[in-house]
Amino acid sequence: MSTATPVLSGLRTPLPHELPVEVVERKGIGHPDTLADGIAELASIRYSQHCLDVAGAVLHHNLDKVAVLGGRAAFIDTDGTYDRPLRVVFGGRISTAFAGRALPVREILQRAAVDHLRTALPGFDRVTVQVQHETTDSSKFPHWFAPRSLDDLPERRSAFSNDTAYLVGSAPRTATETLVLLAEAFFRRLAWAGSDIKALAVRDGQSWTVTVCVPALAGHMTSSAEFDDAVTAAAGELTELLAQRLAGRVTVVCNTRGSRTGPLSRQYFTLSGSAVDYGEDGLVGRGNARTGVISGAHLAGNEATFGKNPAYHVGKVGGWLADEAARTVPAEFGACRIALLWRNGAPYNEPASIEITTAQDVPPEAAEEPVRTTLSRTDWVEDLLAGRYLPAIEPVEALLADLDRTSG
Repeated sequence: MSTATPVLSGLRTPLPHELPVEVVERKGIGHPDTLADGIAELASIRYSQHCLDVAGAVLHHNLDKVAVLGGRAAFIDTDGTYDRPLRVVFGGRISTAFAGRALPVREILQRAAVDHLRTALPGFDRVTVQVQHETTDSSKFPHWFAPRSLDDLPERRSAFSNDTAYLVGSAPRTATETLVLLAEAFFRRLAWAGSDIKALAVRDGQSWTVTVCVPALAGHMTSSAEFDDAVTAAAGELTELLAQRLAGRVTVVCNTRGSRTGPLSRQYFTLSGSAVDYGEDGLVGRGNARTGVISGAHLAGNEATFGKNPAYHVGKVGGWLADEAARTVPAEFGACRIALLWRNGAPYNEPASIEITTAQDVPPEAAEEPVRTTLSRTDWVEDLLAGRYLPAIEPVEALLADLDRTSG
């Protein structure tokens, strides 16, 4: 690769765990924005796999314009029924044919939407769903979305950035990042809890406050008081669990607008497990980053990974390279941030700049070799199609072990 790419070494920006205050948020797997992300990503994966089967390559597509438009449930005290459907709207551009033969695009996208909703919503069977297709094959290049052969896929010869973009990877996760993932996973394994769980953690020095919003799932509770008791007991269990692992003070606060009185349906109560029951909408890119959390301390851009073409799109391939590069550094240099800038048309092994920040006080160039080695890799498609960035809930036990490593 070109050795002209500069490794920037200006004023060092603190890493998240070095800041006096760190704020991290997680929108759970059932949050409308996360639903949109997951549908877009699974649709891209399924479509890409089909293209590989029938054409031998991933055809041009970008499905990062998915909208989840909330439905409406008519509630009674402890139950309800859908009277307005949840709608999934697919936007973006996609190849609908290869070598003159039509591809079953609508079927692939519709099945992906239904399958992801079934996975993410514990009350999916209570939901009415409609899928709308608003994708196009518009392009100024006549064969970009209707390739005659693999020769119409220029990226197959050498993948290159399709835009100018700034991508940031970091490793390992901070304790605060793990906390919000753990909060979701802890509550989600309770039978009465829905999946539209939001957790926000604030670390002030070595003290943490975790605020969680957890929905009740229809069929498990009979009163507001019962729901309040369940939420309070679970918050206490989580507090105790965290206090055993973190040296500082830990406070867990749940459902701050909840009440012990009135009908259960007036609380955070759902049929599906998500606020889509109330008409809440979701859009790709409005929620978690590809790391699964929202953490401004990483100084990342706003590239939405989900649904982008895994063969060459910089928002996905560049993110994968930044993440993989970040994985190579901590064993020798401690926690790190790797920031990469590509200009439109640049080969992926030739970014315009590389920023390397490490916890250890060493020159950025010290960690340059493993980063540059990573940038020479071209094996990202298989990993991306295996679901690398598909929204999911990690096991509680794995997150606890991660927390032990981070805080130990």
